[in-house]
Amino acid sequence: MKRFVVSTITIALLTGAAALKWVAIAEQRQGTVFIAGDRPVTEDEVRNKLQADGWSNVRIERDGKYFGVSAVKNGQTGKLAIDSLTGRLRADDDEDDDD
Repeated sequence: MKRFVVSTITIALLTGAAALKWVAIAEQRQGTVFIAGDRPVTEDEVRNKLQADGWSNVRIERDGKYFGVSAVKNGQTGKLAIDSLTGRLRADDDEDDDD
């Protein structure tokens, strides 16, 4: 009986550890938070956030659920893709490379 209980507890702990790992991986895939709240964001919110962070010449184009952004900061041009449904930066593995 003790073996059964110990085995059951061990399996439960291993399953829980595996579940936590998958949650951590899913969080990484979601992308970095750009606008807090995990809620839909508007083009104006994205523009205001970028300008508040010191970006200028902000150009935003809608690309499906993403805002494609091009802007300049410290003389350097940067490009971002922001998920309009969550306010997060697009995760690397979401990019649509047609090469």
